[in-house]
Order: sequence, then structure tokens, then C-alpha cells
Amino acid sequence: MSSKKSNRLANMGLIRHRKATDQQKDFVQYLVRENKNPTEAARMAGYLHPKQSAYDLTRNPSILLLIRQARQTVYQTDLASLAADTLKVVMLDPDAPASAKVSAARTSLELAGDLVKGADGSIDGRNLAELTPDQLASMIDRWENERAELAKDVTTAQNSEKTQ
Repeated sequence: MSSKKSNRLANMGLIRHRKATDQQKDFVQYLVRENKNPTEAARMAGYLHPKQSAYDLTRNPSILLLIRQARQTVYQTDLASLAADTLKVVMLDPDAPASAKVSAARTSLELAGDLVKGADGSIDGRNLAELTPDQLASMIDRWENERAELAKDVTTAQNSEKTQ
């Protein structure tokens, strides 16, 4: 089979790929989770020729996919939690500058989907840094009311179940 045809079939998902070995998985683990450089990760994973193995592994499409998946997992778990904790610490720190608190609050609201940032960095046509505390409080009140309106009253359904 020609390599072009093989590549085309692989891209279409018609060629079965081998599963990663435990040693390859260990390499990815050391590289991503423990933040080792490729040669050190290969050495720790038990490769006899770590420098060459690291070179080969970091050019292997299957291993690159594993690396991307492992990094995505780290981003979505460890780093997302750390980032949220950091934002919370900044917002609650009495010694933090007001601009840092506003920036942390804005980032938190954007990540929660409560704020849609415009291309020019403005919210509702205004930059948050230019708003007065009263205007910010008004925006927060409006968002809380919008959320409250979206909430579904479950107490009525629970009460009708109890009476039956």
C-alpha cells in the first residue's frame, strides 16, 4: 500500500492505531504531569537511549495526541482549580489594589459566562474600570435578578408530591 493511501485511510479512521505502551504512557506522564524535559521524561520512563527516544516520541503523532490530551486534562482540572482559587484570593485580599480586584472579578464573571466581553474589552459598551461603584453594584444586582428569574421553583412540585 502506498504511503499516500495509507495516510488517507488513517485520516479517515480506517486504519487501526496501536495502543500506547505503558512505557510511552509513562513518558507522557513524566513530561506533562511532572513537567520534565523530553530527555529526562524518557530516562525516567526507562528508555535505554533517552535522548533519541525523546526525539522519536515527540515526533510520533500518536504520542503527540496523548501529550495534548494529558495537557488538556491538567488545564481542565489542576490549573482551572488553581486559577479559580487565585482569583478568589485576589478578590478577597484587603491589601490588593482595586484594579486587581476588578480584573479578577471580571475574569471570574467572564469564565462563568455571566459577562460577554466585547472586542474592545468593554462590557455593555462600557469599560468596567470606568464604572463607579454604584454602577458596578447596579450591574451585579441586574445579573442576580436575571439569574433569579431563570431559577425554577421546585418547592411547588415537592409540596404537591407530599399531598398525594
